[in-house]
Amino acid sequence: MTTPSSASSTPTATPPGTIPGTEPTPAPTVPQDPAQAAPAITPHAARPSAVETRTPRPTDDQDAEYEAARIAEEKEGRSKEVDGDPGEFGRPAKIVFHGAMEAYYAYNFNKPSNDLNNWRWYDTRHNTLGLQGLWFVPEWEVGPIKGHFQLQLGALAELFWYSERSLEEDLLWRLIQEATMEWTTPWKRLSIEGGIFNVPFGPEWNLAFRNWNWSTGNLFALMPYQITGFRANFDIGHGFLARVGVYNGWDRIVKDNNKQKAMMASLEWTDPNDAENYFVFNYMIGNERSDGHLTSDPDSPDALDPRGRTPRHTFDAYGQWHMAPKFTMRLWTFSGFEYQRQSRTMDGWLGLSLFAKVDPTEWFSISARGDYVLVRADSGNLFFSDVLEDTKQTTKMGSGTLTLGFQPHSNVILRLEGRYDATNFPLFYKGNVALYDPTDPRSFIPNARSQATVLAGMTTFF
Repeated sequence: MTTPSSASSTPTATPPGTIPGTEPTPAPTVPQDPAQAAPAITPHAARPSAVETRTPRPTDDQDAEYEAARIAEEKEGRSKEVDGDPGEFGRPAKIVFHGAMEAYYAYNFNKPSNDLNNWRWYDTRHNTLGLQGLWFVPEWEVGPIKGHFQLQLGALAELFWYSERSLEEDLLWRLIQEATMEWTTPWKRLSIEGGIFNVPFGPEWNLAFRNWNWSTGNLFALMPYQITGFRANFDIGHGFLARVGVYNGWDRIVKDNNKQKAMMASLEWTDPNDAENYFVFNYMIGNERSDGHLTSDPDSPDALDPRGRTPRHTFDAYGQWHMAPKFTMRLWTFSGFEYQRQSRTMDGWLGLSLFAKVDPTEWFSISARGDYVLVRADSGNLFFSDVLEDTKQTTKMGSGTLTLGFQPHSNVILRLEGRYDATNFPLFYKGNVALYDPTDPRSFIPNARSQATVLAGMTTFF
């Protein structure tokens, strides 16, 4: 994949993939660990009834009595519920909102003429003061039903979607990061979810304040960003949660590029005695190659893949260990492969990332990250074919990042960051950058195998 993913923080880190609003967390006082869930906020009480003589809103075990009283009142000619009372839309919802804003300045020592830090999904601009992201999330809950959606503007919405996107995709779907609904069944341990999900791979998230570093690493850049489908969640107990779901393919939220669906199974564990300790394993299988049914244009991203249908096996595992009160580590591996039986070829990748964070004080932290990615190619490089002269080239890449975090207030974080990236093929930009197609101002030709950047950023959130 050549487009970015998913893959959040709260003061007590919870594994990414947790449904927003389901875990209580105190107000943050130090730079936060990621989690794939929005920070829980105590919902506001429902507005009082505009008809003061109505039967009081029921508890969960009073539904039958309440319904009988409501029908009796309507037979007496009394007005229907309005302004937040139960009525044709059921009970009133508890609604809360979250939001964040991020601004930054980055400098690339390659001084690219197009002012782009390539292979970055957020801090992508060189020598420009800019808004990195604006994030807004409404959440609602009505008894066993809950839902939310995330809207995000900024660099990712601008760069993520391919240039051939439709008007429908351009006007709406690129702005929606996640939109889910969940029903907790009468068997409380089981819940059913559906919608658009940020992919629950890895401990990094699409918001700077939920990550240890400002920029996201190379594994985050490789993985899919969104999936659409349904999943069942089962609370095993003792800190274990299992998930099973069926989805469209990688980053296929509007239309699928083939007739097959993907499946994912997950197992998550959170230490009941210390939520800073957790482990997550995800396995996903599905054909990601296009069967050409969406277009007859051979140059389209949805054109028929001549290699034929092949399942992609994806493995994602990561964990966090709270080794000491002020020291925490993480390890993440993201890998997968496609094996073609007829040609006996295998394309795949292996990614490793190690994180460490020290919190000398409540308002200051030091975070480091190192990662390495190997992409093996027999029939074609799965991620970098569009920038390689030989599409069957095996590629290697790595990066090192050091971040200083300052949190003078519970809802603001300031960060300074230095990062170095290197590859064995041209992936970055340096000096004067040429174009593949003079009529396409975004068809830049990578001309550098490394880049070094420094960054200063500020994020506020609620």
